[in-house]
Amino acid sequence: MKEIELTLESQFWRPMIRLYGKLALIDTGAIVPVISMSKDMLNMRFHAKLIRDNVSISGFGGGKSYGNIYSLSDFYINTMRFAIMECFVPYERDKEFPLILSVSLFYHTHYEFRADEGKMIIRIPDDNLQNNEFLIKNLSDKICVQLNGVLYQM
Repeated sequence: MKEIELTLESQFWRPMIRLYGKLALIDTGAIVPVISMSKDMLNMRFHAKLIRDNVSISGFGGGKSYGNIYSLSDFYINTMRFAIMECFVPYERDKEFPLILSVSLFYHTHYEFRADEGKMIIRIPDDNLQNNEFLIKNLSDKICVQLNGVLYQM
């Protein structure tokens, strides 16, 4: 079993880490990851490819958000690698919290927050999970995610 330790940002009461020099919220209520970066930045860092344009996702403070679905290459959370990771990129950018990591990214792992120690521990029981593929499916009716070939309905 592989163990990853992430440092929580102590000034926030929600689980926040630094990823790619930006603040990232670990959102246990989110289904899909959200990245508020410009298309140019996504292309530079992750060789982003547009998958679907002009989609809406609900759940943002009780409302809807509009944007695009992009596929990113080689997205890392510490040493946890996503060879392909699809994410929602809203038209309206959130400059304060540009990354939201959905709980679905951590399926097949054991994770815990140790707020008193200022860290998040991720235990990965299978080393095969180092080349994850995370896809977003069926946005028109119901959001589904597919992790390493397994489809999950929310």
